[in-house]
Amino acid sequence: MDMNERVRKTARQTMAQGSYTQEALAKAAGIKQATVSRLLTGRMGQPGAWEKLLDALGLELVAVPKGTDLSKLTEQEGR
Repeated sequence: MDMNERVRKTARQTMAQGSYTQEALAKAAGIKQATVSRLLTGRMGQPGAWEKLLDALGLELVAVPKGTDLSKLTEQEGR
């Protein structure tokens, strides 16, 4: 799974956990529902739109070196 698909998958999972519809998420993010749909299906990838969508979900995109053990990164942040 590539990076873009991982981001889309995480966004979709977080939407499901919060019972967000695309319409509700669009309203919370201040973007159009069609933009949410395009982001989640990979037909669009504008960084500004992603930032708004992820922010509305309480997520942020963080770049780490490839091969980083993300479970250890999460543990360190919690300390």
